[in-house]
Amino acid sequence: MALTMTDVLRLAACAPKKGGWNALDDRLISYLYYFNIEQDYFECHEYAEHLWFALQRPVVLKGLIQAAVCLYHLNNGNVRGGYSMWQRAKRYMEAACPVYQGIDLAKLIRDIDETYSLVPQAWYTKRVSPREIAQLRLPTVKIQIVDEEILALLPNWKPTPLEKD
Repeated sequence: MALTMTDVLRLAACAPKKGGWNALDDRLISYLYYFNIEQDYFECHEYAEHLWFALQRPVVLKGLIQAAVCLYHLNNGNVRGGYSMWQRAKRYMEAACPVYQGIDLAKLIRDIDETYSLVPQAWYTKRVSPREIAQLRLPTVKIQIVDEEILALLPNWKPTPLEKD
């Protein structure tokens, strides 16, 4: 069976990178920094979106962007918008490999699913106050990074400001 171009690109994205973090774009590391260290889902989405445009819009990166956006919406009480966004993000990431660029996508999917399982289903079609969300005491979702070099970088990472287009 012949591989399609989509198959080739998916396999290339899943392949381990030689040279550790140096092979990764700083914008992806900044995404991870803002997601895991700062829990600033808006800012991390900005870095990933900038990279997404530069890399000609890979679907797996779109899933990572939308994962951050869904958590941003959820934390701000827009459960409906966040859950809808999560359903799309999850499909994009499930179509990729379980680990992408040192990011354990399979665990991220499980963790965000678990977070939404703790939200009352009646809220899935609503907007509630951020205070009501805080009262749920939802777990903080962090991306599991399987590359030790990237993990060591994150606590002291200094994101380079994005250029304005």
